Amino acid sequence: MVNSCCVINCNNRSQDRYGKRILNGVRFFSFPAWKQHLGTQISELTKRRRMAWVSAVRRKDITFDNISRHMFVCSRHFLS
Repeated sequence: MVNSCCVINCNNRSQDRYGKRILNGVRFFSFPAWKQHLGTQISELTKRRRMAWVSAVRRKDITFDNISRHMFVCSRHFLS
């Protein structure tokens, strides 16, 4: 399956149009899950992380409750 970055104006993909893996050092990360059943501290921490990712992506169609498991952010958008 081809992973592509969901950030606006980012064209990073894991494979080229012929299905060959692109080896450019870019990794893809899925949005953090909200873990609600592991206690209040874990729930609040994971909720804040997920909200931070949603606000950083800045897309109107991506909300806290509306994130597909096929949406990824590439490593070029992380500071470290």
